[in-house]
Amino acid sequence: MRIIILLIVVLCSGCSINTLSKKEINEMKAHYKLHYGRNPDLWPIMVGLQNDMTDIFSVPIENAVGTNNFNNAITLLRFNKDEIEYDEVKRDFVKGVGIGDKFYPKMFKGPWIGYTQTRGFLLFDFKDKTGIVYMPKMAGYEYYTDVKTFDESKLQFVFQKLEENWPEGIRHLQLLEFHPDGSFSTLAEMQAGAHEIGYVEPWAIQNKTLFVYRNDSIRITAYNDKFQPVQHPFCDLFNNLKHFQCLDQLCMHPEHPFAVVVEMDSAQSGDYWVHLACWENKDPEKRFVELLGQEISMFSEWKDLKGLKCSHFDFSPDGRWLVFRDDSEMVLQSFANPTFMAMPVDSRREMPIGKPMILGKVMRESACPSSTAWIKKPLSFVVSDGMVLYKWELNNLPREFYK
Repeated sequence: MRIIILLIVVLCSGCSINTLSKKEINEMKAHYKLHYGRNPDLWPIMVGLQNDMTDIFSVPIENAVGTNNFNNAITLLRFNKDEIEYDEVKRDFVKGVGIGDKFYPKMFKGPWIGYTQTRGFLLFDFKDKTGIVYMPKMAGYEYYTDVKTFDESKLQFVFQKLEENWPEGIRHLQLLEFHPDGSFSTLAEMQAGAHEIGYVEPWAIQNKTLFVYRNDSIRITAYNDKFQPVQHPFCDLFNNLKHFQCLDQLCMHPEHPFAVVVEMDSAQSGDYWVHLACWENKDPEKRFVELLGQEISMFSEWKDLKGLKCSHFDFSPDGRWLVFRDDSEMVLQSFANPTFMAMPVDSRREMPIGKPMILGKVMRESACPSSTAWIKKPLSFVVSDGMVLYKWELNNLPREFYK
């Protein structure tokens, strides 16, 4: 009887549920502290989900994230204290709402969300509750492997398209503009280097400018909305660096003139250096500085930990926080979960990035993070491990900066 009642509750649209009891949450926290020797700097809100394969994405809705894993529908997962309310927005508006290889561009200013579906792109309007699937013409050996927002107000996005060509793939970048009537325009396209197994040359967008790195020349080129090369002070700074080996990651601040630049050794053997490029700093010596050292790792006291490894750098929608993953433990345990970290950001400071704070790992035993999302209000970083959501409300973290 208890199981039947639970199923009825789960299937009710708009109901609140948390499959984790307070006892289970407390046990997870105790196990975390016992295993890692300390609390994170901010405990997350933990909510158990009704589906064991729930991926999430950001939505233009307060205190909620979205998913497309239930009932061929777009569903809101609304946080209500320590529970989730399931709010089905629209189902069966297209076939295969949640199928395909999905990559999500950042969209925070309007009612839309969008994501790739291997060879297509879906846009959904939360205001009108309508969705449109666009299928740009592709060959059978071409598919999307990334997408970023170029101009959200015009529904312009840059797509990374892989053209399979064994053993290396050919990478194309496309700037497309989409229209609510179901049509779209190709504004620009270019071939942009190799798309190799294990390494894809980084690219980023800031203020409607595209930055593309080419590893054969170790240079970054800036492009306008017609994919014509333009001069940019960040490129001037980077391209004049001496002894830079290989760019692993590039994360631009949403608005202000600085970026996280992750360097790895040219042999790609695992040595990393994380830099901050501030191309408008008045002091030339401070325009390219080390951002993270080995001391930030939870595991840096382990003498056989040879190097720092960080990934998935991501600025918050308001640009006031930088979140990333500390993968350093993976040097010792190849299947270890990453540690999520957060650093405060203040563009008014000469050193705009502050001290790293530990958010921690996903806490469910034998679980790994499957997807992440942002919430604008309250400003929160959310991680799904498929069965549990972890929500860190970042404004509850201290904002400490270096002198």
